[in-house]
Amino acid sequence: MPNRRLESAPALAIVLPALALLLTLAAGGCSRAIETERPAQSGSDAEWRWLQQAKLRLDEKRGELAGLEAAGGSGAAAGGAMPRDRLAHEADALAAVFGRRLVAYVNADPPLEGAPLSARQLAAIRMRSDEEIAVAHEFIARAGDYRRACEIYEAALAADPRNPRLRDELARAQAARYLSAERFARVAPGMSDGQVRAALGPPNAHDVREFPDRGVVGWFYPRDAAGDAAAVWFTRHDGGALTAYRCDWAAIPTAAPPARPADGALADPADPSDH
Repeated sequence: MPNRRLESAPALAIVLPALALLLTLAAGGCSRAIETERPAQSGSDAEWRWLQQAKLRLDEKRGELAGLEAAGGSGAAAGGAMPRDRLAHEADALAAVFGRRLVAYVNADPPLEGAPLSARQLAAIRMRSDEEIAVAHEFIARAGDYRRACEIYEAALAADPRNPRLRDELARAQAARYLSAERFARVAPGMSDGQVRAALGPPNAHDVREFPDRGVVGWFYPRDAAGDAAAVWFTRHDGGALTAYRCDWAAIPTAAPPARPADGALADPADPSDH
C-alpha cells in the first residue's frame, strides 16, 4: 500500500494537513499495543539523536527567552548571556531547521496503512505536537490570538488524536477565548496594564485602540462570537505608562471612549456592570 509523505513547513505554522492524513492512515492500529520499534534505516539513528538533542537545545533557548521576558528585559540575561532579540532569533532559526528535519525524518519511515505506529514514530509525532503547542502559545502571548491558537490545537489533534496535552491546551484556549463576567470582575480602575494583562490575558493586537489626541488606550476583549466586547480603558502618562480608569462590560457595540478623568481621579462606573 502507498505511503503518505509530509511536506516541509516553517516552524511557526499550524500542523500540516498532510500530517493529519498520515496519522489517519495509521489510526486503525493505534488501539493496539505499540509494536517493537522497527529496525532503523541507514542514518536514521543518527538523525533521531540529532532531533532529540536539538529539541533539548530549543527548549533551553525558549526557557531562557521566557525568563528574559518575565524579567521585562531585552537586555543581557544573568551571567552575560545574549540579549533577548538575539536569543529569539537563534531560537527561531533552530526551530525552523528542527521542523524541516523532523518532517523529513517522519517521511523517511512513514506509517503504513493499517499498521500500528512504532514507538519512535509516535515519539516523533508527539515531538511535532509539542512544537505546535509552542507556536500556539506564541500566538496567545504575543498577540492574544486565542482563535488562531484553537485552530492550531484542532489541526494538531487531527494528526495526534490521542494526545492528552493537546486536548487540555485546546480546552484552556477555548475557555479563554471569550471573556466571562466572572473573569472581567478581576479588573478595576487604578490597575496598571501589566495587572490587567495578568488578570484577563493579553488583548488581541487587533483589538487595541489608541486615541492619541485624548491620551487614551482601549483594550477590547470579545464576550461572544456575535461581536460583543468588554473594554478596559487606560490613560497614558508621560513615559508611556498606562493606568486603567474605566472597565466597561458593554463597550461594543458602543465602542466610544469614555471621558478621561481629571488627573489623579478615576472614572465612576456608569452602571452596575462596570467596576
